[in-house]
Amino acid sequence: MSWRSALDRFTGRLRPVPTAVDAASLPDEGTLPDFAAATGWLNSPPLTWPDLAGRVVLVDFWTYSCINCLRTLPHLKRWHELYGPAGLTIIGIHTPEFDFEKDPANVEAAVRRLRVPYAVALDADYRLWNAYRNRYWPAHYFVDGRGHLRYRHFGEGRYEHSEEVIRSLLAESGRTVPPLAPAATELAAANFSRIKTPETYFGWQRLEYLGSPESVRLRTVQKYSATPAPSLNIFYLLGEWRIDDDFAETASATAGVIYRYDASAANLVLAGPAGTTAMVELDGQPVNAAEAGSDITWRADGQSIITLDAPRLYSLVDARGRYAPRLLKLTFLSPGVRAYAFTFG
Repeated sequence: MSWRSALDRFTGRLRPVPTAVDAASLPDEGTLPDFAAATGWLNSPPLTWPDLAGRVVLVDFWTYSCINCLRTLPHLKRWHELYGPAGLTIIGIHTPEFDFEKDPANVEAAVRRLRVPYAVALDADYRLWNAYRNRYWPAHYFVDGRGHLRYRHFGEGRYEHSEEVIRSLLAESGRTVPPLAPAATELAAANFSRIKTPETYFGWQRLEYLGSPESVRLRTVQKYSATPAPSLNIFYLLGEWRIDDDFAETASATAGVIYRYDASAANLVLAGPAGTTAMVELDGQPVNAAEAGSDITWRADGQSIITLDAPRLYSLVDARGRYAPRLLKLTFLSPGVRAYAFTFG
């Protein structure tokens, strides 16, 4: 996940005029590994390269808790709808970052929730990831009608160029290319140059920005605290937590986290018992409607909360393009909630 945010920071918010791509200018990088190592398929029977002969193929490595992948989805859906009948096949290879994303039932539920319409190959053990020597979420590999890799793109952005690659490869294959249609609206489009806070992990293996003064005791319940004046880009655990390799888990009914960040949007990957709630405060107040993420609701007393329904990424704050330092606080009302990573937009 840490690879994602660093990839396309040069990408601004303005949409450039598309420039046609000459297929003859795209290099021929040969064939790619097949999909036999997939541990399962969603939305499709198992596919092979012979099955796809004559079609342009876009292979998309993704994982469903990745905000960068989620912001790419509207474009993939649009390409599937517009160019699928013209000869494009999209195959999403779901390679998990966190353990809960290895569960096929969780992935299937996410595919339904996100309304992913194209084929998804499950890559729970990273065999396809390693066969492709991939390192990024999302990563797009564009394959021509002969089954040869012609272009690759890592991370967000450059959607117009990627679409022109699709169009040029379809034309090269003798397909009738439909007229350009309006571009997809990006989900919570981010101005990366203004995001000042990095992706932040709770698990021991990638624990970098914890500011609580207590020493970390791995896989042991311990009480943590915050300093009186929380520093920017440092998070603090409150109350009793157990830190494991991949996550930190609440061990009391009032465990919390404080984070002073500088961005427009804040998201948190969480897992825990369905129906568990957490109070969310921004700068010492309930999150107001103008800055509420899509997972925020309000109790009768006006307190802003999130309610867990599945292991996934939760949208906490979305200031709609207003970038500024903010102090975020969450108080979990039950033990057994696992926090994995903050991402920002």
